[in-house]
Amino acid sequence: MSTPKRKTFEVTAPLSVRLYAESAILNQEDWRLFEQWTRSLAEMGVDAVVVPISWATVEPEANVDLRDPDSDIAFNWSYYLKIAEILKDNRIGFVPEFSFHFQAANPEDVENFAYMQPIPEWVWGYLLTREPGLQRLSDLKYVSETGDSSFEMLSLWVDDYALPLYRNVMKSFRETFRPLGINIPKIMVGMGPNGELRYPSFNFHDWGAYPNRGTLQCYSQPAYRSWQSWLLENYGTLEAVNQAYGTEWENWAAVKLPCPEHDIFEGKQYIETQFGRDFSSWYNGELINHGRKMLEMTFDVFRHEPFNKAKVGFRLPAVHWKISDLSMPRVAEVTAGIIASHAALDIGDQREYYRTLEGIVPERFRNQTVVHITCVEKENKDYKGFSRAEDLSRWVAEATHRLGMRVVAENGTKGGLFDNVGWNQLEKAMFGTAEYDGLNVISLRSIFENELANSRLHRMLEQARSQKAFSPVKRKSFRVMGPLHLSAANDRRMIQRDNWQEFDRQLRLMKDAGVEAVSIDVWWGLVQQQGAHHFDWSYYDKVVQLIRLNGLDWVPILSFHQAGGNVNDDFTQWTPVWLWGELLQKNPELSLSDIQYVSESGAVSVEYVSLWADEYVMPYYQNFMAAFRERFKAYEDMTAEINISCGPAGELRYPSYNSHDWGDYPNRGTLQCYSRLAVEDYRRYLEKQYSNIQELNTHWDTKLLGFEEVVMPKDPDAFFEEQQYFKTVAGRDLINWYHSSLLLHGRRILKMALDVFSGEHFGLTPLGFKIAGVHWNISNPQMPRVSEVTAGLVNAHPHMNSSNQREYLEMLNILIDKEDRDRLVVHFTCLEKFNKDHEGFSRAEDLVTWVADAAGELKINLAGENATTYELSTGEGWSQMERALTRTNGYDGLTILRIKNLLDTEYGFSRFKELIRKLG
Repeated sequence: MSTPKRKTFEVTAPLSVRLYAESAILNQEDWRLFEQWTRSLAEMGVDAVVVPISWATVEPEANVDLRDPDSDIAFNWSYYLKIAEILKDNRIGFVPEFSFHFQAANPEDVENFAYMQPIPEWVWGYLLTREPGLQRLSDLKYVSETGDSSFEMLSLWVDDYALPLYRNVMKSFRETFRPLGINIPKIMVGMGPNGELRYPSFNFHDWGAYPNRGTLQCYSQPAYRSWQSWLLENYGTLEAVNQAYGTEWENWAAVKLPCPEHDIFEGKQYIETQFGRDFSSWYNGELINHGRKMLEMTFDVFRHEPFNKAKVGFRLPAVHWKISDLSMPRVAEVTAGIIASHAALDIGDQREYYRTLEGIVPERFRNQTVVHITCVEKENKDYKGFSRAEDLSRWVAEATHRLGMRVVAENGTKGGLFDNVGWNQLEKAMFGTAEYDGLNVISLRSIFENELANSRLHRMLEQARSQKAFSPVKRKSFRVMGPLHLSAANDRRMIQRDNWQEFDRQLRLMKDAGVEAVSIDVWWGLVQQQGAHHFDWSYYDKVVQLIRLNGLDWVPILSFHQAGGNVNDDFTQWTPVWLWGELLQKNPELSLSDIQYVSESGAVSVEYVSLWADEYVMPYYQNFMAAFRERFKAYEDMTAEINISCGPAGELRYPSYNSHDWGDYPNRGTLQCYSRLAVEDYRRYLEKQYSNIQELNTHWDTKLLGFEEVVMPKDPDAFFEEQQYFKTVAGRDLINWYHSSLLLHGRRILKMALDVFSGEHFGLTPLGFKIAGVHWNISNPQMPRVSEVTAGLVNAHPHMNSSNQREYLEMLNILIDKEDRDRLVVHFTCLEKFNKDHEGFSRAEDLVTWVADAAGELKINLAGENATTYELSTGEGWSQMERALTRTNGYDGLTILRIKNLLDTEYGFSRFKELIRKLG
């Protein structure tokens, strides 16, 4: 039996140990903290610290003729020597990472933000004045298809001039650090922008930022000459080139690179045409050649003792977006140069990374080469930029192992360390099927300033040491509801600057806690306040931008209902006031009460348009959904889900217990089917159920002369108190129609949403909807389950009682078709509540369990919410929610109502963070 390979654990140091941007210079406090953290890493079992070596720091000026091999090269290594000594004293490895690129600041890294290090300024002039083959500054740079150029790194097309400079830096390091060489287990070499082997195709200097396709970077004169040479070498003559490509280039000077007139990405020409495939092969081949030369140079410089035992590492980028974009599959990887297109290129792995790595690493070096791959903390999210990050990390690991090399996982952003999602992905990579050989955590500071990151790294180290079989924890998602509207935070009901600042503060706290997303009500009545054809999205533009700036996703709730009048509502927003008049004007046969819910008491509700008026109002819902899709398609990548309001308070139910009526908790609720349209629909339903009025009379024991004599219960109290609603045929018929009408309404809304949010924008985004947890009167011996019945949630049957008889399984099975179950998400409330027969005959805990069992059996996605804010300050409420998440048929996630209430009590917020750490 072979001994399993030991996994290595590394942490990347900041660009400077100066930890606070306010500091002017390095001071003893900075060094003491760095030493303290280094000791802690050693105690945890971390093997090494990766230290970025800034070229501009060690060689700020060119003082010598670098072409003279005997010159005494003047470098300043004092800062890095001190770091190396500290690491050696604490028995932790020192991994230098030679950074020949612009070290771009990341605003989320306080310690890095003050240390934006370009490549040395003298390099540009030095090469231009000394190398006759270079005529202009752009010859030294990557020039993109848009005409922009990059100062991030010298172009690979000037490697003949640049590599001697890189070699001299390495040689100087070798001589300076020879006494410390025994403590250097690996040497990292940065091969491109951000230290990654790629072109700067999606960097900030161009328009190619995530998740766009990226820009080609080969429009400098040296690159163009290389392209011409490739064509000549592969085709021999210009005539052969023209024949292969269907072009009419008159001479070699007329040969073109891809351009707007010859766009290889339009219509997938980079895959389907010879020109596109040839170009990609050359573009990728140039990058591979560059990587191989950098690698061979590094091995050559460090071939002697004490460095000859050190491994050499380099970093591949995780260009994980646009992989599953069927219109341009794998395009971002192609523009980054990391893979070449071919006729069979699609969204799956066809050993592209094997071919790339095989070209970069000569066979003789493979047992000493380590490949680092970034963004391993990310999941597949086709709905977010067509990302297949998890697939990509697996493909690279498989290719690396197939070639006999080691592979190390890295997090692509610090944000990936601040939630359990990222750590779960890293654990899967390290101990799951991909079996990564090591982990490099970026960055050092995050390990000691984030409790979650520290505890999860400890857990991974313990798992690696124990070598026990790894069983990943199923991840739960954690979200919070945002305010109904920011203006609710002040008495004047107007948004002030303080409201935005407070919301920003709240979002930062949620991000730090590990929250995934924030739910935001997108009020129909607010956006379309002025009329059917006028949309004002300005408020939501600001909200979504602020959420994005804080690194969170959002869940827009397309709220076709009224705000105000329900429990916890601190804001009022009517459904569009113009709507009622417009519907009446366009449909003269209607009266106002026809399109509103009318209850058994005669009260009407304006909270939500009656479902019996769906044929009139559905086009307005559809227009709103479509307008939202177009307005916010740029935010698809951060839209975790789109939630669809299906009734009052956004829940699929009737307004049976809302404030407009007398049905407040814990009363039985009122039937909401006394409008003309409802009565007519009920009569049509009965005509389909019974062949004639005589058959109905036989079953009902009545003497009606026609279906037009059918009316709603005239004595609703007797109808319920005498149990007619489930013990009589007439009662069950009424409740069956009442219940099925609600389910048909839900199906119509959801099918419409699935249709609107299909195709290019939001076509893969999960769609959610909410079902109310009507938990009272379940165990009422006189009227069992009555409040659920009046809300329309359960059907009546002869044996109705306080036990589960699979009513919710029947409901969900009718509501959601099998083919839609992967995409739809049911949200259910009251997870925090207990069974309390003595308080309104409540069986809340039973109800939460019944719904979970039903969803589990049908394999429907199910998430939970708390119904009220009272239990957020009690241990019992949090324990109930944890039980709902962890039971056999557990809820997949939890959304807390609402962000302000959560932060109002320190206890509640601490319990929430604890829950995220345990289950996220």
